[in-house]
Amino acid sequence: MASKKSDKTEPEALGYTEAANELEAILEEIEKGDADVDVLSTRVERAALLIRHCREKLAGTELAVKRVVEQLASEKGEED
Repeated sequence: MASKKSDKTEPEALGYTEAANELEAILEEIEKGDADVDVLSTRVERAALLIRHCREKLAGTELAVKRVVEQLASEKGEED
């Protein structure tokens, strides 16, 4: 089960790997049936926040990589 401390940490404060690991722990908890029914909705809401955060991190990384590739292509064009 994920710790209560991680539940209180805003997803934005987590790195991608931390968020993905917490998400995996929540998924395992739910799949095993370890999630108490009383806290299940809280766990699902937390998982949704983590998924959103991971998607934003991935999109930001994709954009950064595209910019670098475009810059390198532009520099190569200037050299030719």
